[in-house]
Amino acid sequence: MEDQAAVAYLAGRIRALRLAAGIGSLSELARRTHLDRAAISRAENGRHLPSETVVRAIDTAVGAGGELLELRARSQRVRLGIGEPREEVGCTDRRQMLGTSVFAMLSTLAADTSRDIARADPDPLVLVDIDDDIDRFVAVYATTPHAVLIPQVERCWVQVDAALKGRSSLAVHHRLSLAAGRLSYLVSRLAFNLGDFTTARHLAVLAGQYAGQTQDAVLLASVAGMHSGIAYYRKRYDAAVSVFDGYLPDPPYLQARNAAYRARAHGRLGNTTAARAELALMHRCLTDDPPQPGDLPLGEAAAGMFTAGTLGSIGEGVEAEPWARRSVAAYETAGPRANREEWGHALLTLATSLIRRDRPEPEEAARIGVQVLDVVDSHPTHTVTQRAGEMLGMLADHRSLPAVVDFRERLATAPRPALTA
Repeated sequence: MEDQAAVAYLAGRIRALRLAAGIGSLSELARRTHLDRAAISRAENGRHLPSETVVRAIDTAVGAGGELLELRARSQRVRLGIGEPREEVGCTDRRQMLGTSVFAMLSTLAADTSRDIARADPDPLVLVDIDDDIDRFVAVYATTPHAVLIPQVERCWVQVDAALKGRSSLAVHHRLSLAAGRLSYLVSRLAFNLGDFTTARHLAVLAGQYAGQTQDAVLLASVAGMHSGIAYYRKRYDAAVSVFDGYLPDPPYLQARNAAYRARAHGRLGNTTAARAELALMHRCLTDDPPQPGDLPLGEAAAGMFTAGTLGSIGEGVEAEPWARRSVAAYETAGPRANREEWGHALLTLATSLIRRDRPEPEEAARIGVQVLDVVDSHPTHTVTQRAGEMLGMLADHRSLPAVVDFRERLATAPRPALTA
């Protein structure tokens, strides 16, 4: 058994040093050593002691500096000690000697692993920089064009992902996992805004895995909201509500926003009682907290937009219009600090309520549609562009009006959301 343990340790070090040298496959190592791939496979499976020729070639290829040769020699000595015991040494003494040899190897392994972890942990300042980058992305997300933000987020995400693939201490691994989850969620949101719902969903699933590992309440609630948004814009309104069933209760920071997501889905389902109950919860939980890594908090402006949209979907257009106007006024007051995407949705909600009136105002609605395109000109998102197209369809009976013609021409030439190279 001691002999087998020594051989298994040698095999593990061969594999570890191969990967550390950036040699990802046995075939690649075979090309570098001019050895048969099967011989390398046998060396790494730990069942038999490889020949000195094989070990020497691998030691040179991975830059082990003789470590693998020394481990093979040690394994050979253990083997010889088992096969050729000295007569003056009793069985008990021999077992103690062999046990000491194995523990010495395990001690060496522990020391090597400890040093690997110490070397693999990123510089503490790097971790601070990653956290600062994430906070910056969150702070500027609503006011920065996606074409500018995406490459920055991507670079940070790749850096964190690479760090997670190496050894690290438990504390650092937890911190990196949380950063990876937050970045995965942010990229999911960017993909969603650009209309790539498949990528957005894949990234949301990944963010959910990190959220499950770290049990970060805001990230868990943000992931639930993302899945709800994807389902909603795919017109799967039941799923947009039920997705929240598998998650913990929303933290105070996101209670209002996720209630708004559920309210709009209930509205599309025609469930008036449930929609109004979620709107009431939303208004009770509004917050002006600064953005945290994850979804955005919900304040008065966005609450007016969600209220108007939900009321409109359950046929309460007269009640919806004042909420829409209140929301638009709040975004106009915020000006450059406003969330351009939600400002666009607020305007669209107001325009829709004007079209659905008993006495429609199609010209005013079309002029508001042009205003939408001005607001999101440098921040086009898929959902705003899609809803603007749907609004134009609602104006089909008024297509000859000059304001409607202008809106149609502006929409045809407006920038479209697109992924950067």
